[in-house]
Amino acid sequence: MNFCNRQPGTSVTFVDGESEEALLKLVSDADGDHFVAYHLYDAAGDSVREQSLQHCIDGLSVRSLRGELLLLIPKDDRKSIRYRLYNRDGALITSSNGIRTRIYPRLRMEGTGKVRFAPAGTSNGPATANKRT
Repeated sequence: MNFCNRQPGTSVTFVDGESEEALLKLVSDADGDHFVAYHLYDAAGDSVREQSLQHCIDGLSVRSLRGELLLLIPKDDRKSIRYRLYNRDGALITSSNGIRTRIYPRLRMEGTGKVRFAPAGTSNGPATANKRT
């Protein structure tokens, strides 16, 4: 995942499905500017850093006290975002090294933004089943 492929006016939030806590939120506003909010925990479940929604133009790197990379948002928005999201119990919810993403059962993702659908029955839209004439 990277910011350059995000449509303006969209967001994605990574949520711990058990506690309902939002761990990471990535936003591209209507002008295409990028913002991030997070509450990051380490593998022991200790809170490492929390940040409300902030503009993310210079990139961002957050590591645990043990040196584990928890979040890396490169300054170049064409490069992949890397993350390891733990919950407050220390359970790994999801991780991505920029190439491979792993999703575990407690992850829930929420998104907002513009969704475009082709009209039903067109080659780009859903087929109409059992159509009566």
